[in-house]
Amino acid sequence: MNPSNFVPVLPDNAPFTAEQRAYLNGFLAGLFSRAPQPNLAPPTPDTKPLTPLTILFGSQTGNTENLSKRIAKEAGKRGFAPTVQDLGKYATAQLVSESALLVVTSTYGDGEPPDNAKGFWDFLNSAAAPKLAQSKFSVLALGDSNYPKFCAFGKAVDERLEKLGATRVHPRTDCDVEYEEPFAKWLNGALAALSAKAPDGEKKLLVISNQSEATVTPAAAALITNHSTTTYSKSHPFPAPLLANVRLNGDGSAKDTRHFAFSLDGSGLGYEAGDALGVRATNCAELVEELLRALGRSGEEPVPDRDGKETPLRDALIHHYEITRIPTPLLKAVTERSGDAELQKLTAPGTNGELTKFLWGREIIDLLHAHPTVKFTPTEFVALLKKLQPRLYSISSSPKAHPGEVHLCVGVVRYDSFGRSRKGVCSTFLAERVPTGGVVPVFVHHNKNFRPPANPDAPMIMVGPGTGIAPFRAFLEERRAAGAKGKNWLFFGDQRAATDYLFREEIEVMQRDGTLSRLDLAFSRDQAEKIYVQNRMTEHAKELYAWLQEGGGFYVCGDASRMAKDVDAALHQVIQTAGGKSAEEATAYVAALKKDKRYQRDVY
Repeated sequence: MNPSNFVPVLPDNAPFTAEQRAYLNGFLAGLFSRAPQPNLAPPTPDTKPLTPLTILFGSQTGNTENLSKRIAKEAGKRGFAPTVQDLGKYATAQLVSESALLVVTSTYGDGEPPDNAKGFWDFLNSAAAPKLAQSKFSVLALGDSNYPKFCAFGKAVDERLEKLGATRVHPRTDCDVEYEEPFAKWLNGALAALSAKAPDGEKKLLVISNQSEATVTPAAAALITNHSTTTYSKSHPFPAPLLANVRLNGDGSAKDTRHFAFSLDGSGLGYEAGDALGVRATNCAELVEELLRALGRSGEEPVPDRDGKETPLRDALIHHYEITRIPTPLLKAVTERSGDAELQKLTAPGTNGELTKFLWGREIIDLLHAHPTVKFTPTEFVALLKKLQPRLYSISSSPKAHPGEVHLCVGVVRYDSFGRSRKGVCSTFLAERVPTGGVVPVFVHHNKNFRPPANPDAPMIMVGPGTGIAPFRAFLEERRAAGAKGKNWLFFGDQRAATDYLFREEIEVMQRDGTLSRLDLAFSRDQAEKIYVQNRMTEHAKELYAWLQEGGGFYVCGDASRMAKDVDAALHQVIQTAGGKSAEEATAYVAALKKDKRYQRDVY
């Protein structure tokens, strides 16, 4: 082995926390990059010491934690001694002494901080927050531009650090779901800005992807190249045969919820209860043909696909681009070319929610039909669209119970608006356009922040109405297969018991065999007064609080905008009433649950 190419990396089973491993790996990388090499002169006495660097991450599903570890590894090669810190465990008293700070965070729900970042955010906005005149920082924000408050929390942290006196040495980068290239560019710029100067002899490399250019260092570019793998992944999904497509709702239900089963045989893919499955769908062919008619195109015109390669327009619209939600660049282009007064008003700054109301229920086809005189060349049109992204679904199976398979529980999205029938892209792809035995491109998205209790004897409380039951079917299967002795309590609800009691037979078997210790149901439409899972929680506050006091974990899956907020409010109420605590004490109790990873959410 050539010692000049050797950099030690601690194994994952080394007796350190993830944060300690990331720090030591970065430190060792920096140390070995400065070690004397064969046939080279020894370092001069004025070799610069390693520069302390703190990397803070706010994460709901683990993406930013993974990026933070990659930052630490690269920073260690560039003269830094990095420390990676989970915002949920970060000692806020340490903030005043940070001289170099990188913050990597996602945005959750309706512009909110991830669960592990709420305490840090409260501290930043409190009277206790220190002045940070000595601190240099940069922020990387992750989000999804399909949501109105894109990267809102990352933006808020960036602004707040500046208000506290910290110096922004590199502009914040707001990353959409495709984040690899902007991440690499931001990392190169941020580390260079935090250094006294870029490393001697470092060359620039031009990375070209999807018709955009980014100047990054070879090392930063390697972050993209080295992170890819020849195994099945997001960029190289596995063609999984569809084994089952079963409607779970009874006749007369207002909903269409499906159980899907896929084979993973030969894929090498592994998952754990709590992970998600990524699905790469294709668009509805009928909608594509309608778009081609509205554009006045045959569909054979050559255009770039999402990777920049030439493909016919029809193929690009089916496989490579989002063709339902109206993207901002397309809306602006139609506004400019049409001169439409209403669109000009809606797209002007400070519309205060009016644009969101206008866009709800409207799709690209509506925009084209409303403005038939606006014309685009095929290449212009696809350049204004977003790339078609995979959809993530909570896995509803345990690999111990279903070896070689992975299951999903998916609500099929169909609705009418403005006189048209609408379809969810991926849910109807799975339900209608893939025959049993057909293949679906899939990959595993690991979510180590959503796992059953590590202690098999600890109680587990699960709140999962509707399709939110998916991961809890997996949790219960996992605990049963592992022989865990901990008590399990499920809160489930939907519209009607007769038609919407998902996995009823399986749940009743789990009750009989003792896997499910307690079950509380809430079917909102079966009585005059609507009853929801949060109502059942408060009804049984004393017992619920007792389970928490016994060390129980509290888990929530489902709708983020309403249900998760109502359940969180109910949890606070339970702690106040059953625990005899004040509102402030209940807030502290919940914060401690989150810090100990006993309150975990998988909401969307």
